[in-house]
Order: sequence, then C-alpha cells, then structure tokens
Amino acid sequence: MEKPSWTPIVLSGVIPREATDLLAILVMGIVAVEASLATIGPPVFGSRLWLPLLVVPPTVALASVSTTTRRTKEELALFAYGGSSWQILVRYFFRGAIVALVAFSPVILEGFLTTTSFPELILPLLVLLLAGGLFYSLPSLRRIRSSSFVENYKS
Repeated sequence: MEKPSWTPIVLSGVIPREATDLLAILVMGIVAVEASLATIGPPVFGSRLWLPLLVVPPTVALASVSTTTRRTKEELALFAYGGSSWQILVRYFFRGAIVALVAFSPVILEGFLTTTSFPELILPLLVLLLAGGLFYSLPSLRRIRSSSFVENYKS
C-alpha cells in the first residue's frame, strides 16, 4: 500500500479552529492592540521585538497543551492514516505561527505603516513565526514521544 502524501496531513490542521486557539489569539490580540495604541513616548527597548518574545511562547504553549485528550486522538488517527511525527510537528508549527501572526496583526500593521527599512519589519515577523510555531509544536513532540502515546497507538 502506498503511503499518502504529506500535504493533506499537514494542511488539514493548519487553520486554528479550537476554542483554545481562539482564546490565545484573543489574549495576544489584546496585548498587541494595547501595544499598537500606546503611542505616548518613545518605544522602550525595542518593544516591537520584546513584546512577542514575552507574550507569545507561554500563550501558544498553553493553547497547545490545554486540549491534550482531543489532540492525542487526532494524532493517533493521523498516525493510523499514515502520517509521521515530523508531519504532525510541521502541522502544529504552522498552526502556532498562524495564531501568533493573527494575534499580533495590529503590531505588524503598525510596523508596516511606520517602518521605512525592510529589516526592521522582517525581524519581528520572523520572531513571531518562530516563537509561535516552536512553542506550539513542542508540547505535541512531548506527547508523540511519550510512552502512553505509544501504548495507545499499539492498542
């Protein structure tokens, strides 16, 4: 039997659709709107870079961990369909990156409108992508490599 393509496995779960993902977007979005509307005084310590580093990792990690029983069943189904662990990690990496980008879109838009140099705009964007994706996918890596997941997969 031929193994299916990685595209449906990865892209089927990229769009954030769970309540925890939407709650993470809301929490980070409130912080981003507050940061973009706070125009009193100069930005302190390059807040456009430090703010995502302080807010994104714990928020997306909490969103990723909070629905573990449902995600475990989903991951088991993906393995049964023929998916591999790297495909599941890529799926969650993209989902976390999208959550972070959507939540911090006010800051990104403000940076796009006020920044004249391309590197000043791309660095916070890369930080958001990497922090959101990495910290969203790390809990799933721990779940996939756990002994209880292997026991569930064998049964």
